[in-house]
Amino acid sequence: MVAGFDERVPSGAAPCIGVDTGGTFTDLVLGKSAEEGTPRIEKVASTPDDPGLAIARGLEALGAPAGRDATVVHGTTVALNALLTGSLGEAALVTNAGFVDLVEIDRQARPDLYALEPVRPVPLVPRKRRFEIEQRSEPDPSGASGVVETTRPSDEDIDRVCDAVVASGATSVAVCLLHSYGDPAPERRVAAALAERGLDVTASADLVAEYREAERFSTAVANAALVPVVRSYLERLSGRLATSRLEILQSSGGRLTAERAASEPVRVLLSGPAGGVVGAAHSAARAGLGAIATLDMGGTSTDVAFHAPGAGLASLAEEVRVAGHSIAVPTLDLHTVGCGGGSIARVDAGGALRVGPESAGADPGPVSFGRGGDVPTVTDAYVVLGRIAPRASEGGFLGGSLQLDVDAAVRAYERLGAGLGVDAARAATAVVDAANASMRRALGVMTMQRGRDPGATPLVAFGGGGGLAAAELAMALGMPSALVPSGPGALSAFGMTRAERAADRSHTLLRPASEIADAERQRLFEALCSEAREALGDEAVEGSDVVFETSLAMRYRGQSYELALPDGPAPEAAFHAAHEARFGWQLAGHEVQIVHLRARATRIMSDDLARDRAQVPTPHPARSVGTREVVLPDGRARVAAFERSLLAPGNVVEGPAIVDEYSGTTYVPPGVSAQVLADGALLLQSER
Repeated sequence: MVAGFDERVPSGAAPCIGVDTGGTFTDLVLGKSAEEGTPRIEKVASTPDDPGLAIARGLEALGAPAGRDATVVHGTTVALNALLTGSLGEAALVTNAGFVDLVEIDRQARPDLYALEPVRPVPLVPRKRRFEIEQRSEPDPSGASGVVETTRPSDEDIDRVCDAVVASGATSVAVCLLHSYGDPAPERRVAAALAERGLDVTASADLVAEYREAERFSTAVANAALVPVVRSYLERLSGRLATSRLEILQSSGGRLTAERAASEPVRVLLSGPAGGVVGAAHSAARAGLGAIATLDMGGTSTDVAFHAPGAGLASLAEEVRVAGHSIAVPTLDLHTVGCGGGSIARVDAGGALRVGPESAGADPGPVSFGRGGDVPTVTDAYVVLGRIAPRASEGGFLGGSLQLDVDAAVRAYERLGAGLGVDAARAATAVVDAANASMRRALGVMTMQRGRDPGATPLVAFGGGGGLAAAELAMALGMPSALVPSGPGALSAFGMTRAERAADRSHTLLRPASEIADAERQRLFEALCSEAREALGDEAVEGSDVVFETSLAMRYRGQSYELALPDGPAPEAAFHAAHEARFGWQLAGHEVQIVHLRARATRIMSDDLARDRAQVPTPHPARSVGTREVVLPDGRARVAAFERSLLAPGNVVEGPAIVDEYSGTTYVPPGVSAQVLADGALLLQSER
């Protein structure tokens, strides 16, 4: 158990606080039910050297010091940053004799097909800490499902390997044996011996019980390298919390206990972006929208995803690589670009304008924040263009607690403009256009490149800068509308308060679908569902229920990768139809294989607000609180400014206009109107 956490406190028995640690700000949301009113939001500057410090400050500002008597659901970038920067623990690898280089050979694919000198990711475990053991398992010669161990290591062999691992100085170790997805017992035997020596041990099949050794080995090694970093962080964070229960959001959008996150940190690599998708899906359901594209524009990067109600396991990414390493645990299908509010704008040696991926981060941050920054960022461009309030206001960003230095931002853009031969306003416009182009391409990846029509897909934009870019991006892609939820700058944290406890399990079959009777398939699914249910924990939670999702990963014989489909009758026919819908062709009569069975157990709380759709109120004009000078395509103009807290359901804001609020700003361009929905969300639609 991670020190400081009382696992006896049942989830759902206390107020829920969502915490999202970003590159610039740490967002906290005290979730409330519809009867209790609007959730409370706090944003504090992130403390990259010690993320827990910002969390403690935010909890204090939220009126819940140390999270006392609350369930804290945390989205953290600690694991992701450690993998990106290589700041990892001293991990070792134990594998079959002759396979110590598999984690380096991987799939032998070039990371950049056209690079003359491609650079491969640095192995997470150096060769001197990779150890062999004489063990072999093979497919069952009788033809039955599963594998059998043909070479069993002696106790002396295992002791020898354990001695070598300890002598190497490793503090954690991954045990990755061939075919352990079919028979995990040999792996667990070795893992148990290593654990007795005081090492943190990751057994590959306990993380990924699926075939494809390269992906399973890579995931286990990444997990072992992350365990010391994440465990240390969670233990330090627990020291700052009172008696609260801490849970971490998984990359799949479900919650898991801090104890499990400490031992399986690879499951939380993309926890922050996943919270945004959960929050966006909730807001879209309230607005009566169906399938959506989501855009989370933060301080360092922008995350784009696609969400379809009811897609469940079928919506997970088919292949995930982080920092070049394959990660095979369930992960939402996300696409990230290095473009956010803190992205630095510069002129390169060839005289071309570049925006990102370098970021000013939280320290010093954008020039306009007055913390010593001197290089222009995207946020500074919005300030120069007048889209972010030049003066502090109680109804504006951070409640007026952050006074922006507009003059400093203008001077920074004058310097940038000098390199481009334009004035500050034109330079700022060019930077915003470049940032929009980057985000537009990302949205294209999740729509057009996935065979989805953006013209039938509304956009849900959030994050600190999402509302500033939402309308222009939706118009450029021909999307029907853009939704900016209430509290957009903290929607990821809000999503964490709405996420449910979830656990995933899988089983590899690799058999023709025609040979697997419905009864056999259902027996296998029942066993997987039972395992997933057990992984949720045994505590009874008032007002909760457990629901299950099951899916099949299928392919034509000879294909390398498969499609995920919900389990149902006639799986072969369903696969043919899905394959034709995705790729435009099918092979009728060709053998179809069921590769994996997957199951998810989710604890659903009875007060799920997404069940209640927000009705669109009768439209009526909104009253502005003043005007602001902004730079429009045809020159400078004074436009109406609104405070979101003063807008009522049904209010309509006609562009050009600015809508300010605590966690962000929404820009309504000319030719666009924004209507306030019953829950406070802004629905932006083009009048053309």
